[in-house]
Amino acid sequence: MAPTPPPGLAAEHVPLFNAAVRLLATHFAPGRHEVAAALGLSDGSTVLGLHVEGSCGRSSICAEGIALGAALAGRSGLADGIATIVACVAVLYITGTGQVRVIAPCGVCRELLWDYAADAAIYTWIPAGNAAGASTDATRSEGERGFELAATETAAGEARQWIVRDLLPDKTRRKGW
Repeated sequence: MAPTPPPGLAAEHVPLFNAAVRLLATHFAPGRHEVAAALGLSDGSTVLGLHVEGSCGRSSICAEGIALGAALAGRSGLADGIATIVACVAVLYITGTGQVRVIAPCGVCRELLWDYAADAAIYTWIPAGNAAGASTDATRSEGERGFELAATETAAGEARQWIVRDLLPDKTRRKGW
C-alpha cells in the first residue's frame, strides 16, 4: 500500500503520486535513483520516469525529463499528437526517515515542461513548519536498493499546485516551437 497522498494534491493526481511512489520503492538507490516522476496524459495514460544520476553531475537526468522522453518515444497519445500532458507529479524518498514527499521540478525541468506542457499542473512542497525537507542516512549502504512501501509514510507538509506557465511567466519560446 502506498503512503497517504499529501494534503494539497488534487484528487485526480493521486494515481500519479501512487505510481511514482511505487516506481521509486522498487528502484530507489542512494546517489543513483532518488526521484521518480509520473506524467498524466489527457488520454488517461500515465508515463513514468526515474532519475538517473551520473558520476559527472551534468550527465545526470531528472525523472521528469526521462518521463517526457518516454512519452514522446513510446506509444503514448503524446507521441501520436492526440494527447497532452495534464500533470506531472515527482516524488523524493527522504533517506533515514522512511518518508516520501512531493518534489518540485528543478529549473531545467520547468523549462523543459514549459516547452512541451506549459499548461500542465506541477507541484512544489511546503514542509510543515518550513523545516528542511531532506536528510541523509549514514546507516544505508551504497548497494542497498528500494524501500519497504508498506512501511513508508508521507512527510509532514503539503503539496502546492502550480501551472508550469505560471512559474515561468516571461519565458520566451524558441523560433519554430
